[in-house]
Amino acid sequence: MTSDSTPVRVGTQGDYATDGGSDDDEIGSDAAESFVRRHPWVIDLGRIGWAAKGVVYLLTGIVAVMVVVDPYGSSDDEASQSGAVAQIARQPFGEILLWVVAAGLLLYASWRLVTVILPADNDGSAWVRRVGYTVSAVTYIFLALTAASLASKPGSSGDGSGSGGQDAQVERATRRVMEWTGGRYLVGIAGLVVIGIGCYFMWKAITASFEKQLEHRSVGPIPYDALVVMGRIGWAGRAVMVGLIGVFLTRAAIRFDPDDAKGLDGSLRAIADSSIGRILVLAVAAGLIVYGAYCIVSAPARRLVATDDEVTA
Repeated sequence: MTSDSTPVRVGTQGDYATDGGSDDDEIGSDAAESFVRRHPWVIDLGRIGWAAKGVVYLLTGIVAVMVVVDPYGSSDDEASQSGAVAQIARQPFGEILLWVVAAGLLLYASWRLVTVILPADNDGSAWVRRVGYTVSAVTYIFLALTAASLASKPGSSGDGSGSGGQDAQVERATRRVMEWTGGRYLVGIAGLVVIGIGCYFMWKAITASFEKQLEHRSVGPIPYDALVVMGRIGWAGRAVMVGLIGVFLTRAAIRFDPDDAKGLDGSLRAIADSSIGRILVLAVAAGLIVYGAYCIVSAPARRLVATDDEVTA
């Protein structure tokens, strides 16, 4: 539960600016913040969703470790978020765990959608943030539906790899876009944008700007400084993960070959056939594991503030 001493901020930072903002924006922001203060359970639900997101990333990192052991893909596990959800289905009490994760991811997606619709500035950067929040919400809604679908089919381990996996979906989407006039250039631009997002994530790791999302306090026996270190490592792992996907998208455009476009699993396997590549894969896996742990551990201190630094978080 949130206390009166802990500020609860909703919307974007621009909502609270006194210069250049409209009276309507300020009134809307005050009303939204007042609602959250009257109903602190909203924050509690958001934190549960944040922890559920951490579980998915934690499992994604663990599955990614298997890429080093099995780089040629004979394993049924795909190193991706959907592959992590499928992995949950194979565990004891997997059906129950899937329903819990599905509910948590829906809660997280709901919070993302709230940050989209709450009153905020109407400048270009505010709309870019809204797009980022929307993409994040859609991503986790899809994962939640995947978890719910697997939970409703006891005994099914999902489609963690193969034709229905993330890599196949990326390849099919790339192939369709390349059939359009100028599609090759669109794929190239998309690849560069994804690389740019990876660079942004790395900047977050270096500057620790994600601290704005945390209450400055320890969580149980874990001191605040340790949370920050975990966040740095986690965001660096996510940066490399996203950057690799962007590199392969860009290469697909340069070679005009949609087969070069890969999701996370395919990107990791493509570089895991060399010693340096395996080290990089392990680094990404470790980063994702730490990021997942960071999300879970830091959930009680999560401020759930929608700042510029939360785009696509």
